[in-house]
This record gives sequence, structure tokens and C-alpha cells, in this order.
Amino acid sequence: MRNRDQRRPPLPVRLTRAERDFYVELRRLVDAAGLSFRALEESTSSARSDSGESSFYSKSQWGRWLNGQSLPPRKAVRKLAEKLAKEDIEAEHLVDLWGRAFVPTPYPQEPGVTPVRPRQLPIAAQHFMGRAAQLEILTPLADQVTASSSATVIVIEGTAGVGKTTLANHLGHLVGDRFPDGQLYVSMRGFDEGGEPMRDGEALRGFLEAFGIPPKLLPVGVDDQAALYRSLLADKRVLVVLDNVRDASQVRRLLPGSPGCLVLVTSRNQLTGLAAEGAHVLRLDPFTMSEARDLLARRLGSWRVQREPQAADELIGCCARLPLAMSVAAAYAAAHPDFPLEVLANEFRSRGLDLLDTGDPATTTRTVFSTSYHHLSEGAARMFRLLGIHAGPDISLLAAASLAAIAVEQARKVLDELARAYLVEEHLPGRFAFHDLLHAYAAERARAQESIDELDAAMRRLLDHYLRTMYAGVMLVYSARLPIELPPPISGMLAESFATDKQAMAWCQAERHVIQALVTNAAERGGFDAYCWQIPWAMAPLLARGCLWHDYLASQRIALAAAQNLKDAVGLGHAHYEFAHACALLGEVASSDTHLKQALELFTELGDLAAVAMTRNGMAQLLEQQGRYLEAVEHEKEALRLRNALGNRIDIAHSEQTIGSIYARLGRYDDALRHCRRALDLGRETGSRMLTADTSDILGFIYLGLDDHDNAISCYQRALAFYRENGDMHVAAVLTGLGDAQLAAGDADAARDSWQQALTVLNDLPNADDQPVKARLAQLG
Repeated sequence: MRNRDQRRPPLPVRLTRAERDFYVELRRLVDAAGLSFRALEESTSSARSDSGESSFYSKSQWGRWLNGQSLPPRKAVRKLAEKLAKEDIEAEHLVDLWGRAFVPTPYPQEPGVTPVRPRQLPIAAQHFMGRAAQLEILTPLADQVTASSSATVIVIEGTAGVGKTTLANHLGHLVGDRFPDGQLYVSMRGFDEGGEPMRDGEALRGFLEAFGIPPKLLPVGVDDQAALYRSLLADKRVLVVLDNVRDASQVRRLLPGSPGCLVLVTSRNQLTGLAAEGAHVLRLDPFTMSEARDLLARRLGSWRVQREPQAADELIGCCARLPLAMSVAAAYAAAHPDFPLEVLANEFRSRGLDLLDTGDPATTTRTVFSTSYHHLSEGAARMFRLLGIHAGPDISLLAAASLAAIAVEQARKVLDELARAYLVEEHLPGRFAFHDLLHAYAAERARAQESIDELDAAMRRLLDHYLRTMYAGVMLVYSARLPIELPPPISGMLAESFATDKQAMAWCQAERHVIQALVTNAAERGGFDAYCWQIPWAMAPLLARGCLWHDYLASQRIALAAAQNLKDAVGLGHAHYEFAHACALLGEVASSDTHLKQALELFTELGDLAAVAMTRNGMAQLLEQQGRYLEAVEHEKEALRLRNALGNRIDIAHSEQTIGSIYARLGRYDDALRHCRRALDLGRETGSRMLTADTSDILGFIYLGLDDHDNAISCYQRALAFYRENGDMHVAAVLTGLGDAQLAAGDADAARDSWQQALTVLNDLPNADDQPVKARLAQLG
């Protein structure tokens, strides 16, 4: 039965040949199927498409399309072809006719029509420099696009201000001649201040119009626009730069589907989804020091940088080697040619982000950071703010959880979000850090958005975490240490736990720099005096036995001031004792003696006999250090008397060991051996590996004095194994003694090897005297 709607007017004369072919075939197929306008409306409309969009094509629309008065959307044509296929009418070619009629090609389809080849890349950077290593990776990928089965996608990720857009644009200009059919660029506004990210449909329309498709001929739906875009780029060589992307979903429809095209994507977020789909990901880090120096030399003149190299490096450090900040700082320095770089570095250090304010949101570091910050969830934003009060170079997962008073799982979630946004970096498993400029911005946000009470509470939780964990670790490793009483734990604080002394030592060594910076910052802030003497107390053996004696002294100076502020006699006694120990290690004998006497007086007044014995032990060791052995042994015998009365086996062992050491220096080897064997037995009974190692070291010296070379070598080797495992300062001394024993046993080669190892260790230690070892090696020839 023929359709009465088939009596149609002639097609418009203005149609091109390809357009006429499409409309003629459209009419023929509709007539062959006998479809009325109502049937067309019902068969091609839907309440909601796969992409979530509704599609409704009315009878009147179909009337205009069949008369050639307007362009039907590709989706409508495709739906019609699907409908006809169900009725065994071949109509797939109708979609191809639509494409040939309405999609521009690189070759004119009509006389006088020139194909459009867009050139949208922004102007190339005039002073691009550095990034040679990155370009060495990226350029070959651009050369290999034809070898891929699909478009090559490169994602350049990194923190705000690191130069992602500049690198992508430079690469685009560098390889642009490989893509003669077009170079597309769009900023997706993923992190623009105060604006919404661009939708993919908006970008698609811009790209299609760039290829010369009139707006009136664009398909309505985003899926159809994306299909038209992919059809347009098929068999072409086009470069597409998608800048400032928020997430993978924002750009998936903008990725060409066929080989020959290169897509460069930049983002402040980790686009893991694109990586999983085969994209090449390049993480862009700040400049290397060499690149940063080159930038300053190019902008300021090499003579100015060479004249003040240290100030130049400090200026670079103030900018965290971020290209954006470096460029602003260089411009500021260039505008003040008579200012020494040292003056400028000091100004940047004091004014920080304020001096990097250019008045232009696109180049002001604070504004650039803020656009990333304002896209965070509330939990991640709060964590970012609180990290601003943490002074350490990095932070562990558990410490971050304590800082924010949240569960570990929640801390991991928000830290992962910050890492995806490149606002922190997980530079080691479970350890997070950010550069100084981001730290300064986080501190600003904390002061602006958090109350003083909340910031103080967060700082207190953090200090409590480090105090309790350091205390537990130190007491496990250095079990001979006299304990102190800690206050109750703070709500919301989480502490680490250790199964072995190896785990404890590893944690203490990993956190040392963090804790030192934190205590210094807490002392400057004020109000945390209890932590400011207790944490240095807990750290003392780690710094002492690690040869970090200047750090040891500095931390105890803070402890002394804090205990004095509190008028805490217990804290003062311990701070004086540890300060004295640090002075002794640095050779400041008189100062050490003064502080030991002050500690002894305080502990005696407190009636703390264990602490009195500890101080007597310290006095004995100071006298032993000066060669005053007879005086030293009397002090240690008094310490042993008190410790025997108190019954603490580890303390008793420590005094026995010290007396044995003094007798050995006096040449009384039999007496020394008797005391050290008691110390060794007690050390093994109590499970103190440190005490056992220290005693084995002294026994090595004793056996050497007794000409028992085999036992001497064995004892030194046992001590050496433990010291090496724990990074102890005694490694060099034990290697020296081991070499002495090996030489005495007639093995000169083994002695030379031990002394060479000792010399290597001493070369890495501050305050080390290597002359005795060098003299031994010289004697061997």
C-alpha cells in the first residue's frame, strides 16, 4: 500500500551533489518501507538514549528533513537505518551518505570548496628551556602515531605551576609538522578559578566548527557530535591538545578513534582511567637544580648567578624549583638589577607567596594553588590545611590520622585524593610530602579556616603520636634506659606498635628529621613545653649513638628551656643529664661536668635514687673519657651500690659493664673480665641486645689485652653485627679493635681490611678523628 505522504515537493536547488544524493536516497528508503510521518516519529524517538539523553523527532521535523529543508541529526538517520534493517531493507549506506554530505573532507567535494585545516595551538613560549629528559621520552611517541592501532594519547600530570601546559604546547609546536590535517587546542577549564569545567559537548562543537561545519548542521546530541568528530578525524593526521583537564570522563569523547592522531592531555589530577585504557602517562616534576640555575642565568645573566651561587640556590629553594614561581622570581630579580641575590632570597623567604603575586590570576602562585584546593572534598581539604602546621619534611599515614583525629582508613582515602590532585606526593610507601610553597599555602588556609583551638589540638595530637611511638621504640631498643612517666594519651591520637627492636629502630631512624623539625616548631609556637622536653629525652640515645651530636645538643637546649618554663624538676634533671652527655660527646668537658652536677642535685632533692645512680654513671663515663680512671671507678661503684639496692638487672648490668671498661683501661684485665661477664649474663637474661653488644665490644678489648686473640675477634664480630644493623656510632671503633686483634693474631690482610672499613665509616661521620686508623694503616705499609 502506497503512502499518501509520498507526494513531496522537489528538493531545493541550493543542495550540493552529495546532499542531494542523501535526500534522494532517504526519500526512496522511506517510500520503500511505506513509513508515514507518525511511524517515523515513533520508530526513531526514545525517552532516553544510552548516553542519558532523550531523543524526540517529531512528524514536522521529518517532514522538513524529507523535503531537504534542514539536516537530520546523525542519530535520527542511524535509528531509521536500524528500523529498516529489521524489515530486511538494507539502509546502512544511508549513514555513510549522510557523512559524505555533511562531514568536511580534506578534499573538496564541490568546486570552489577548500578543506579547513585548523591551527589552534597557542603561541610558542619565547624562553622555553629545560625538560630535555621529558622531551626525549615524548618526541618518539609523537613519531610513532602511525604505528599504533588507535590514536596515541599522552597524559602530562603534575602539581599546579609545574609547567604542564608549557611543555605540551612546546611539544605541539615541535611535532606540529607531522600533523598536516589540523592542530586543535582547548582548555577544559578543569581548575579555573570561579568557573565550571568545560563540558565535552562544548569542546566537541568548538572542534567541529573549527573544521568548518556550520553550527546549524551540527548534530544535537553529544554522542552524535562525538561520532561526527571521530568520522571527521578518520584517516587524518591531527594533533589534539586537551589542556587543564579535570578527570578522564571530561575528555573520553574527545579522543579520536583511529590511528594517525596524537592527543596531549594535561591535568593536575592523576588520570588513572586513561592510563588503564592505554594512555602514556608522564609525571612532570619541578625543575632539576641544573634546570633552575639555567633559568636564572638566562633571565638574570650568568655573571649575576655565578657571583652569588649560594644565594641563587637559596632563591631556587624558596620557589621549590616550580617553573611558574621561578619565572616570577626571575622577573622580580630582573626588575631589581642592583639588588644582591642574597637580599632577594631573604625577601622571598620572609614574604613567600606574597612576593609571587603578579596581579594576574593565571600567574599568581597562590591563586594557581587555590584552584586545585577548592576542588577537593571537605575531608581532603581539612587534611591539607592541617598538614600546613606539620613542620616535618614528610608524614606517615598514622601520624596524619592522628593529626586529623580520623581513622587510618579515612586518612588513607583523603591522602590518596590529595596525591591524585598532586597536592601531596607519596614519595615512599605510606609517607607523604609536599614542597615548601604548597606547605606555605596549606598553612595560610589553616590560619584562615581553622580556629586556634583546633590547630593547637591537632598539634597536640601530632606531638603525642610522636612522643608515644618514639618512647615505645627507644625503650624497646635501649632497654637499659631509665623510664620516665608519660601523661595519659590524647583522644584521637594513634601510636605505632613494634614487634621487634629492628622495627622500632627503623621507625626511629625514618622519623628523626620529622620529629626534630616538629619539636623546634612546637617550641617556637609555645604552649607545648611538656612535649618539648619529653620528646628530646626519648630521642637522646638515637642521636647520641648515631653520631648526631650537634643535633643532640640542640634538642636538649630546647628541652632545658621547656622544663624551665614548666618549673618541672624531673624534666630539668633529665634535660641537664642529656645536655651533659651531648657536651661530653662533643668534647666540652667543663660544660658537661656542670650540667651533671646540676642533674645530680635535682635528682637527689627529688629522692629519685635510680636517676641519681644514672647520673653517677654519667660522671664516671666523663671521668673515664678524661683518663681519670680511679675517680671514675669510685663514682661507678656508688652507682652500682644504688642499683643493687633497687634491684633493676639492666641498670646493674650497665654499671658492671662500665666498671669492667674502666678496669680494662687500667690494665686490670682479670677484674675487668669478671665484671663484664656479669654484665653479659644479665644482658642475655633481660634480652637486651644493645647491652649485650656494648659488653661484647668491651670484652673484645679485654681479651686482646689478655692475648686471647680468638675470643677478642669473636667478641668484636658479635658487637659489629649488631652495630651495623642499627647504624650505631661504635661501628668504626669496633672495626678498629677488630683489626688490632687480627693483626695480633698474625693476619695482617684481615687487619688492613678492617681498618679500611673503619676509615670509610669515619669519613661519613661528623666530628670523627680518623688519624689513629690512618696511622695503623701507614704502619702496615
